[in-house]
Amino acid sequence: MANLATALLYCGLGWAVSEFFARYGLFPSPIWLPASIAVVAAMIGGARMLPGIFVGSLIANYALFDPPFLEAVAISLGNAVGPVLAVVLIRRLRPMAGLFNRLTGVLTFVGFAVLLHPAVTATVGTASLAVVEGLPAASLPGIWITWWLSDSGGTLFFAPAILLWLNMERESIPRTEGLVWKDIVFWSALALTAIMLLVPLPLEGAGRWGFPFLMVVPISWIALRISLRAAYTLISVVSLIASAGAVAGFGPFQDAVLGNPLQMVGILIVLLALNTLIIIALVVERREAEEANRFKSMFLASASHDLRTPLNAILGFAEMMKHETMGPLGSPRYRDYAAHIHDSGAILLDIVNDLLDLSRIESGKHELDPAFHSARDVAASCVELVQMRADQENITLNLEIEPDTQVWADLRSLRQILINLIANAVAFTPKGGKVAVRADQTENGWTMFEVSDTGIGMSDDQIEIALQPFGRIRQGEAKDRLGTGLGLPISIRLVKLHGGRLSINSTPGVGTTIHVELPGADQGDCKPEH
Repeated sequence: MANLATALLYCGLGWAVSEFFARYGLFPSPIWLPASIAVVAAMIGGARMLPGIFVGSLIANYALFDPPFLEAVAISLGNAVGPVLAVVLIRRLRPMAGLFNRLTGVLTFVGFAVLLHPAVTATVGTASLAVVEGLPAASLPGIWITWWLSDSGGTLFFAPAILLWLNMERESIPRTEGLVWKDIVFWSALALTAIMLLVPLPLEGAGRWGFPFLMVVPISWIALRISLRAAYTLISVVSLIASAGAVAGFGPFQDAVLGNPLQMVGILIVLLALNTLIIIALVVERREAEEANRFKSMFLASASHDLRTPLNAILGFAEMMKHETMGPLGSPRYRDYAAHIHDSGAILLDIVNDLLDLSRIESGKHELDPAFHSARDVAASCVELVQMRADQENITLNLEIEPDTQVWADLRSLRQILINLIANAVAFTPKGGKVAVRADQTENGWTMFEVSDTGIGMSDDQIEIALQPFGRIRQGEAKDRLGTGLGLPISIRLVKLHGGRLSINSTPGVGTTIHVELPGADQGDCKPEH
């Protein structure tokens, strides 16, 4: 039944299109609308629709153009194989969210349905003409291009609208209630557009033929505020009216300067169609990303609150047990167990805090309160927090900053940046190594911090891993280092919030140097980079 319906629709639409263009001496049809029927049929039934597309094309070609029978069979085979092959490839690469809800989906549809499918039909058709009718080789490129443009335009005119109306492609920008007045605007815009394209405008030159291109604005509005289906329906109707008007000698594209009116109509339709499809895909992707970030932030905020309360209790009781505040535990091993519980709880609390910090920064809720601070005092307070770990590992930790060095930054964020970088340097430096913290004022008024070590270093690939959230380098001396893999990514984001830059120079087996450059008060707005 589906094959019969496909055959009837294909040959019926082919007859209507051919009859119209033949009245104006255009033969064969410069826009082959049945190509849309073939693509939609293949989207519905895949290879099972080959018979229906083939029979519909064979009847249309044999009845309308009166070619030799074998030539009609070959052309019809190409007309059937082309869309089916395109749909097979589309289904392989089709995003789960839908063709028109992702930019990759739009590009997939255009690449295979609008470009590849017509290329197959044009190639088979041109080859058939060359073999059966013995056409000269010099004429074949022109025939191929004309054929390809005809099928490509026919697919782009109608196929997306039909797929949307059949609900084969869902829309992720849902239509809300209470849009009656917007429907009226839509249909009014439709009528006005039709009049504009059919009635010669009282303008001359570029003003006359350039005006229709402004339709990209209301059509984009309709796609975003009403639905993609409504917008593409308008595009399909405009395509018909503009094409018919161009052929019949009406409309704004009848200008001696422009040459071929149909060519201008094609440019207009391609602009409207691709602009609308790409805008919707990008808007859907952004909305879904924002929604995912919002839910992630809500989850992390809720989870961190729920985890912190029991973690603080665990840490408190473990601390009391470790120091035997309420009396002896009875066995020395219990003190070791209590110490392990306390250390593990502290690590888990650090992970929770890091996750919450990263979520707050990425959601744009991390506010900065910049002011002038002594770079030496801030760095010294951070060094003190890491000094004990450095002493345990026999690592020399030097502070090399002049007392008068100033920095314009948010104090809490700057401390977090430096603590993360110094702690990482100590963690990845073998026993007996050196870590140095430096800062200086640059000629352009920026403040540059430098944290260098004589540690294990990193390759370029390892640096790329370390820059990613939860990226952890595991090799040699680093294999037993604990951490969330969030310290460096959080530091980078905090530096960018200040309008600054962070760079890494590292050599495996030699060491790592990290530079943090922060702008002065009159140079940075302490806003995230975009």
